[in-house]
Amino acid sequence: MRDTSFEINDRVDLNELWRWAEDELESLWDQEKAIVASLPEKHRHVLFSRLSLVYLRYIVVARQLDVCYNSMLHVQKRRDISAIMRAVLGRVVELKNELAILDFNETPFIGAALAQLKLSPEQTDPPLTLFVNGDRDGNASVRSVSETERKQLVQQLLLKLERNPRRQLSADSASMTWDEAVALIQIHERARQGRLRFNLMKQIRQQKMVTGRGLHKLKPAMNTYTAAIKIQNAWRSFLALKRVRQMRHQEMVFLGMVPKNYKENAEITRAKELDAMRTLKQTELEAQYQTELATLRDRQRDKDGAAIRESFLEQIRRWYIDHREHSGKFPDLPAEDEGGSKLIYNMADHPVETPVPVVVKKKVTAPPMAKTSSSMKRAEEDRPKGVDMAPSQWLEKIVYENQKYYDVWRDRAETGGVGWDLELLRAQVSEELNDEMRLEADIQARRELERLKSAYDRDRGRKSKGKRKTARKAAKKSKRGRKEKDLTPDRTLESLVEELVQVGIIRSYPKSDIRDFLGSIAVVDPLSRKWKRDTFPGLGDIRSALIEYCILTLGSEEIRKRTPLTRSVLLAGPHGSGKSFLMHSICNHIGATLFDISNSSLMGRYPGKAGMTMLIHLITKLSRLLQPSVIVIEDVDRLFMKKSVRMERWDMRRMRKELPKILRAIGPEDRVLLVGTSSTPWECDQRNLSQVFQRMIGIPPPDYGTRFTLWDHFIRQATRSSQYTTTPAELTNLARISDSYTPGSIARSVSEILSERRKQLLPRQILRADEFVSALARCEPIYKEDEENLRMWYAKTPCRRKRHRNAETEEEEFLAGNGSVKEKKKKKKKKKGSKKMGVKSTKAKKKSK
Repeated sequence: MRDTSFEINDRVDLNELWRWAEDELESLWDQEKAIVASLPEKHRHVLFSRLSLVYLRYIVVARQLDVCYNSMLHVQKRRDISAIMRAVLGRVVELKNELAILDFNETPFIGAALAQLKLSPEQTDPPLTLFVNGDRDGNASVRSVSETERKQLVQQLLLKLERNPRRQLSADSASMTWDEAVALIQIHERARQGRLRFNLMKQIRQQKMVTGRGLHKLKPAMNTYTAAIKIQNAWRSFLALKRVRQMRHQEMVFLGMVPKNYKENAEITRAKELDAMRTLKQTELEAQYQTELATLRDRQRDKDGAAIRESFLEQIRRWYIDHREHSGKFPDLPAEDEGGSKLIYNMADHPVETPVPVVVKKKVTAPPMAKTSSSMKRAEEDRPKGVDMAPSQWLEKIVYENQKYYDVWRDRAETGGVGWDLELLRAQVSEELNDEMRLEADIQARRELERLKSAYDRDRGRKSKGKRKTARKAAKKSKRGRKEKDLTPDRTLESLVEELVQVGIIRSYPKSDIRDFLGSIAVVDPLSRKWKRDTFPGLGDIRSALIEYCILTLGSEEIRKRTPLTRSVLLAGPHGSGKSFLMHSICNHIGATLFDISNSSLMGRYPGKAGMTMLIHLITKLSRLLQPSVIVIEDVDRLFMKKSVRMERWDMRRMRKELPKILRAIGPEDRVLLVGTSSTPWECDQRNLSQVFQRMIGIPPPDYGTRFTLWDHFIRQATRSSQYTTTPAELTNLARISDSYTPGSIARSVSEILSERRKQLLPRQILRADEFVSALARCEPIYKEDEENLRMWYAKTPCRRKRHRNAETEEEEFLAGNGSVKEKKKKKKKKKGSKKMGVKSTKAKKKSK
């Protein structure tokens, strides 16, 4: 009885949470209508503040719906909640792009809205339950059969070819650069000289010992009594030091300055077990639902399928006859991609009514009016000036899903014991059966229409021209939309994938989660950010931006088509800042195929112009076939550097010219993304770099709070327990001494110290902060020159330049109050102009004399 009452209460709470989310969506709809009614807005910052509030409220709603989706067992409810979540996340991506345009920043500042809504920085990340381990849209069955087969083919080839040591050795040897080869030879030569020197010194020492010249330097042997005293002294000092440390730790625990070394709480363990059981139950119910759906669909098709198809055919035939009686000729049935017979009438629910004949008329477009310059000026003057916003592609979808909840689930009683509603299941099956039978009826009706037209023309003594017309139309369409020539028409997909896997362009990637990229968003006051325009965003801002620009758009086809297109992203930061981790996290969440076209992967491969053309063709073709795909270029600075490096065997200049072709081929229907990483972006040609990469994000060094969190996270992850972790005081010292070090350096030092031997000694020897100092000192820090160069480069990116040009005047006017800044600037301009005019006039006078 105890478990049953818990389930009932949990279910009631989840339904109330779902109801709250739907009510919040309704209020957001009203707020957005008010914002649209007030457009265009005169001040940019006003519209930005209003949209940032709406943006954060949408994220809160999505997180609440995510809790309902993870906790519910009802299959149909979970499907409807996932549909609402996709619509809300699509609107979140839209608002993110609008905020980026208004703030002139890829990672807009939302700290003021966060404080106004009284939210914590951890609540700003969109939920990723629908995009975990490549299970996009929350259901693996959404994927097509061909897409699943292609993914399995790539995984099989990667497992087969990447584990072959010979091929891996050949790939490594082929990808070695000139500098790497010289460095390897130098290492071996120094090792050989070291061995020779060691053997020589060993021989000299042995000769000295034999001749007796070194005997006077040897110390006399120690007697047993002295040795025992020294051993006792060392052991007693060790026990005393251990006792003092334990007493100090107990005192700190008593004072409340150090938390107790508790083991994992029983309630936390029970909650984890319940989550695992709930996940298994959801999987079982989903499988049972699919089986019941297939059984009911087959039964309904065998029973009523033929009758429904015949009723559809009879209605289409009546429409043919009625149309011929009105117009004198047989009509053309619309194509399937245009809607088929749905455009003629609605046959989804009751296919019994007689359709009304439809006559399609051509739209007569009026000739454009000649606009004079004076009329255009008047129209521009009458038009209200201000900042506008693009129309949303998701608001209607949100309203539809919200109304669906009110119509279906709000006041519906649940049936116990089953994970779905049988009445709704039967309605879904009948609707799907009607659509399926309508498609079959359309196919058969088109065949009958061709026979009717040919018989009608034969009786009237004319030849049918339908095929010629269709052939001409197809030829015209092919001329309009020319496709690229296929250079590999005779090769199979398996052979192409195998070639790129052997070369190393298609490769596997480690498992990673973007939620493990720790860091908080920037919560600095806007006034201080105004004077420090070139400050970096917070690591939490970067995480949220990559979730919305990359994961949400590539993980869902619907979101990709309805949101602004992001073709390429550049991640710039020092070594160890997490660029590769973020890139692999994007691939893991969407289950992408990774194409590596870095300098190291392409060295010595596909030489010449023909080879480069074939490489670009293979990448564009396979990235579309194996989508979602991520094309990676590591160390972009080698590709876009201002001065080409000598001794390079691979033609980087040609690849740099071919990259825009890959980007132009990416459309809204293609879930393909180009990701580049760079450690020294200031050495690149900025013009070429901005032409290739649409969004540029700089990753700063971690601040004090982030370093404290990183040390705690990595130590707990290495020990897999909170019992032997260091104290907050020691973590504070570690965070202070690790200033100007990257997260990669912190992770490397933790893994070096916490070896398997050290983990075994943790119950007897407490972990101290000073143990990590030596390992951290061996890592290379971020030098001030490099940090300043990165800051200056980030200030010169196109987005930041636009921010400097357009946002400075508006912010200063807003702070000044009465536009006094504008007047000062005008006065300065007039003075400068008068001086210049005076100089020119004196020069002219001298010339005339």
